[in-house]
Amino acid sequence: MKSQGSLVPMGLIALTLGVGAGCKGKEEPPKPDPAVQAPASARPMPARMNTRNPMGPIRVDPQEIKNYRVDVCYYGTLSLRQARDAYLASLGKDEPSEKKIPNFGTPTSGTLPGVAAAKASPKPAAPGAPAASGPAGAQPPIHPELALRMPHERNARACTIAAGLKEPPMGDVDTAMAAYGPFALELARNVTLAAQYYQREDYKKDSFAKGKELDKKLREGFAKLDEMQEKVRTALVAWHKDHAPDASKMGEGEKPARAALDDAREVYMLVAMKKADGEAYKSALEKLEKSADTLKTFASGHQMDTWSRIMSTPIENFLKTVKESKVTPDKTFDGEAFLTLVQHFVGLIEARQRCVSRGAMAHPAMMPQMPPGAPMAPTPPAAPTAQP
Repeated sequence: MKSQGSLVPMGLIALTLGVGAGCKGKEEPPKPDPAVQAPASARPMPARMNTRNPMGPIRVDPQEIKNYRVDVCYYGTLSLRQARDAYLASLGKDEPSEKKIPNFGTPTSGTLPGVAAAKASPKPAAPGAPAASGPAGAQPPIHPELALRMPHERNARACTIAAGLKEPPMGDVDTAMAAYGPFALELARNVTLAAQYYQREDYKKDSFAKGKELDKKLREGFAKLDEMQEKVRTALVAWHKDHAPDASKMGEGEKPARAALDDAREVYMLVAMKKADGEAYKSALEKLEKSADTLKTFASGHQMDTWSRIMSTPIENFLKTVKESKVTPDKTFDGEAFLTLVQHFVGLIEARQRCVSRGAMAHPAMMPQMPPGAPMAPTPPAAPTAQP
């Protein structure tokens, strides 16, 4: 009995200890052993420091963009003068007819350089190549109107773009461009349509009906051309006189590059206005030669300079065309040489704009700095992955 009585208190004691341990709440999970490391793939990536500069978007000066469009428009569409003179000289006061087929200062038929030689000794076809269609030795059709489209219609499109640029305002230039833009584009398109019409000999199909319709439109446009262009030129001269580039902000290479461009413009305008003769033209040409040499010399000693590197070759091409072209009795160049000169001068304007753009890339706009403690912009959620 004594042994049994002694067992009861021991059971109660064990029960009491068990209940007390349960009242302490949930047990804490065992702490991880610091000696055991998680795999590298499961470790959180440490935050990386952004070593890139807080650079913003490339932003070209709006004034430079507008200057570029206006210059391409005005100087590029001076080619319309040559098209007008050639057209009126071929027709006089008469309408187009079988006796008088108009032209625009470029050949309306013929072969391109090198085509005759290729036709005389055609290359054998490669094994397995499909046979060429058409008669043996036939060459692709020549479309001289494509050359006409480049100096006329292509440059005229810059007029409508320039007319649509309201900022920054340019006073009388804006007024002149608003009227000249749509006028120049319509005239350039009519010149292109007429050139295609006669090059393809479509007049044989409609007895010159379309030709006479275009003739009326062309004569109306040609009659206004000088007046419209003079308004743009006058406004441009006045604007640049009051808004000359600040030479103190130019780099070493920009100064001779812009000087050569100005000298090329003077020569170009003398040719376009039929003044390529006399002491004024000779002096302008000598000045261009000197500025071209100066730019070339600077470029050879500063191969990393943007302005001299980009502008040197277009200046040389322009000068070469001028020196190799013969001055006609009316103190200008013949049609093909003049159209080449137009393209080369527009190329100079485009080269200048490339230099301006490169300069903007070298000095991009800085992003605004965030004040200390400012919240970060929320990261957009990732797109859901499509389930198979």
